[in-house]
Amino acid sequence: MKFAKTILILSIVCWFGISVSASENSENKVKAAPVLVLYPLGDKCEFRTVNYLEQTLNTYVKCVEEATDESWIINDKYNVKSHGEQLCEQVKQDDNLKHGNFSIVSLSLGGMMARYIIEYCPLDMPIRNVVTLGAPLNGISAIASLPRDSWVGYYIDLIVDKLMSFKFTERLFQPSDYWKEPDDYDHYVETSRFLAEANNEVDFDVKKKTAWTSINKALFIKFADDSVILPKESAWWGEYDEDMTELDRHDSYVYQEDLVGIKTLEDSHKAQFVQWPGDHMAFNYTQINDWVLPVLRS
Repeated sequence: MKFAKTILILSIVCWFGISVSASENSENKVKAAPVLVLYPLGDKCEFRTVNYLEQTLNTYVKCVEEATDESWIINDKYNVKSHGEQLCEQVKQDDNLKHGNFSIVSLSLGGMMARYIIEYCPLDMPIRNVVTLGAPLNGISAIASLPRDSWVGYYIDLIVDKLMSFKFTERLFQPSDYWKEPDDYDHYVETSRFLAEANNEVDFDVKKKTAWTSINKALFIKFADDSVILPKESAWWGEYDEDMTELDRHDSYVYQEDLVGIKTLEDSHKAQFVQWPGDHMAFNYTQINDWVLPVLRS
């Protein structure tokens, strides 16, 4: 009889444990918002990663490679605002995304599309969570493989600084709309076609800041040896100073003045700044499991 009671008690405990576990798993699945994955313009979606997110989170995942048809891209290849408008329309036509309250995962230069959706695409509810991997969030100031601390890179970037003010570069050079001149701030603000406005450095719009501070969780990932995003601190909202020294976000103008709301996010413990080892976009599924999935489930 005593043995039977023990078996009964153990059965109840096991049943209760399984029920709690199932309840927790179900709760996680319910809480996982739909996910919009944004790749750089011209890149192809890695559907193995997309399918992994979809199956693991048990939620709707949409991947966007390009925001428009091919002929339109040729006419205005790298214009962030034009692509952003088209992407916003795609979001509004998607039944799973059109009301907002979805999460965004952006890879590399796809971070600019993420910024457009957050700041410029009006939705009923704010974006739920944001994850950026190696994104030039505060712009790019040097050509990959030609850093300004080399004499060749220095002179080439000086030329590029001046060329970026001309609209034709949008058809030739992807970072043209978020190129930042560290040694001529006034010229950058005057000629910037996207970044200065998105940063609220000109025509301050409190709605852009509110869009960021309304986010539930943000994860900004920087690659320790990034040779593509220059400065790599841009992935954490940092920048170069006028002497081409990398500035941490805490020393950058956009962060200090809290123009976009990133300081508010960090102060309220809603933002994580994580560094992964390796070069640009060198990551694995263990890192996705440890860092990205918990944010997307929140």
